[in-house]
Amino acid sequence: MTGRVAHRGFAQGRRSSAAAVVAAMLLMSFISVLHAASTPVLMLLEHTEAGKQIQTKIEVKGGLVASPDKGKPQEKWIIRAGETLKSASRPDDRAVSFYQGTGAQSTLLFIVKVRYYQNNAGRWVPQFQLNEEPLVVRKNGRWQPLTTVQGVPSFIVRTGTALPNAEGYFTSLEFGFTTGVTAIDAWLVQ
Repeated sequence: MTGRVAHRGFAQGRRSSAAAVVAAMLLMSFISVLHAASTPVLMLLEHTEAGKQIQTKIEVKGGLVASPDKGKPQEKWIIRAGETLKSASRPDDRAVSFYQGTGAQSTLLFIVKVRYYQNNAGRWVPQFQLNEEPLVVRKNGRWQPLTTVQGVPSFIVRTGTALPNAEGYFTSLEFGFTTGVTAIDAWLVQ
């Protein structure tokens, strides 16, 4: 009888092990499908907080996205390249509109145009062009911007040293606002 119990326990142990292997294989295939279906990161929005670099991923998906750093004004912002893409042809250009405030009280701060360029490994790398395009109106014989932050025109100053390519796109953007510290509260990828 002892031999039967030992044999039965050994058989159950082998079945449990086989079930665990099958479950692990299913889990690994499910994770790889999820990873393949995940939305690629278009760019990283970076700032410094208490001497530490904070990066926020901006994914290639449409719709207004609230920033996790909403309401936290920064002196300087940096936009860095997100994920490289493998494709037979150049991925479509994108435009990302950045806002201060959300909802009806939001103010368009600037737009970053994104174009992909192929690297030496044959992968497509996003590069950026800052487009402030403030709306202006002629008032008292002078052009004045309509877009303001706290009553002051929101002009942007590039502070980085990166040079653009022949089409005017940068590998990264480093910038601040002439009005002082400014929060980026949301963005819209198109």
